[in-house]
Amino acid sequence: MKTLSRILSALLLFVAFSFANITQDSSVSRFDKLNDLAATGDSAVATVDANKTSATDVSSAVDSIGRSTPSRMTANKKRAVWIKLEGDVEPSMYDFCARAIADALKEKPDYIVFEINTFGGRLDAAFDLVDTIMAVKGPETIALVKKKAISAGSLIALACKKLYMLEATTIGDCAPIVQGGDGTPQIVGEKIQSPLRAKFRNLAQRNGYPELLSSAFVTPELEVLELTAKLDKGKKTERDTTLIIEGQKYAVLDSADKKFWGAPKILVKKGELLTMTDKEAMELGFSKGTFKDRNEFETTLAIEKASEVETTLGEDIAAAIAAISGILLIIGFGALYIEFKTPGFGLFGIIGIILIGIVFLGQFAPQLDGYIPAILLVAGVILFLVEIFVMPGTFLFGIGGIICMIIALAMSFSPGELPEYVPDAVETTFDATPWLLGLLYMLCCAGVALVFPIAASKYLIPLLPEGWTPMLKTDLETAASPTESVQEVHVGDTGTAKTFLRPVGQASFTMPDGSTKLFDVQTHGEIIEANTRVKVESVQEGHIWVVLDENA
Repeated sequence: MKTLSRILSALLLFVAFSFANITQDSSVSRFDKLNDLAATGDSAVATVDANKTSATDVSSAVDSIGRSTPSRMTANKKRAVWIKLEGDVEPSMYDFCARAIADALKEKPDYIVFEINTFGGRLDAAFDLVDTIMAVKGPETIALVKKKAISAGSLIALACKKLYMLEATTIGDCAPIVQGGDGTPQIVGEKIQSPLRAKFRNLAQRNGYPELLSSAFVTPELEVLELTAKLDKGKKTERDTTLIIEGQKYAVLDSADKKFWGAPKILVKKGELLTMTDKEAMELGFSKGTFKDRNEFETTLAIEKASEVETTLGEDIAAAIAAISGILLIIGFGALYIEFKTPGFGLFGIIGIILIGIVFLGQFAPQLDGYIPAILLVAGVILFLVEIFVMPGTFLFGIGGIICMIIALAMSFSPGELPEYVPDAVETTFDATPWLLGLLYMLCCAGVALVFPIAASKYLIPLLPEGWTPMLKTDLETAASPTESVQEVHVGDTGTAKTFLRPVGQASFTMPDGSTKLFDVQTHGEIIEANTRVKVESVQEGHIWVVLDENA
């Protein structure tokens, strides 16, 4: 009898387990059905592991990755190199990032941390940045959102293997936009969106981010839903399962499946783009953790040694020019248009060429970093020559030349050779020699800069042949001020230019009594050579305007 009772008990236990498995299979089948739907689709459905218990536990599991306790990680200290990516995403940012990564790899760190704070920028520069970050071998790349990673910034953030965020930060919204004909921003068409979506999917697959939600960064037509159901309800193995699915896929489910999953939670509405706070990014599986500040981040990741790649002067100049390049181009082309509409070549043409040249040459500033003082010195000399030979009397180019040369002189000093501070009380060990030598050098340069132009203008320039010197050799004692004797000259009078008119100079006119007088005259921008016949066009407010005498 005992043997028979054991056999019956085993049979009853087998039947009970079989019934339980049938019940469980009927619940799981709907979960598997959507998984099959995802497998037959176009990667528009993403699933969350059914073994996780609840949405809260999902967040806790994600949070535990980024917030490992310091005691667990103390045994393995890490070294990190920080690279700051702030401002507009421009080619200058890519140049800095490529150089910074190369410098960081030389230190052989455990982490390369990209501190991101940007509203985005140019798509081509963002793609170059992403490809450069993805090509890093060895150190683990980490993105830390400092304030915002919007548009191209979110693309750069997902290029890193892990993403962390500081409190009260945002990430998302990467739809490419252009300025429409009416000046309003417009989202570009599918031709640009398609490769950008593919880039996001590639980054999601490579670094383990939610693929469907990543596509929602750039696709306003995409609706994303979150479905939640319980498996093994009422049993010890009861657990929640979560499914993230495209709205169009949910719409084709039958009523039984919709009843099993219940009312969906809308993660991204149709017509909107995914933009997340730090908490939402962690809940949805993008961020590995949220921190108050950089110190907490380094403590949690057991970073013992950290260094930062600084921008060079050339990179700072390139970034500054890129930030105002639009304004410079508008002013530059406007000045050239005015120059085109006025006769001759004058101030507006020079200003337009200089501004457009600054925008163009600013792209090469990082490569010319070590030569910037020499470039400024040459630019200062050129501006001085323009003031003397081309546009005398304007003072604009002369002042600009002096400023460029002073900056070049200041930049020629090496900060490492100067003391970092002046002590409150001068001790016997304090060496003032670097200060004294630097002050003496500055005074000598200032003295030479002051004395040489005066001596050259008085003794050297007057020795140049006629036509080669910008200085007047004519005795000005007989010259008449136009404000005093302008009434003696009338419209239509002809005379001879005694100096180059660039556009200001002097010309002699024959008076009614047969005498000759010099008068200050000016043109409307034309340059007239000396000893050329000129004709008075108008006399206004003490100014004598002349033109070339075509009858001469």
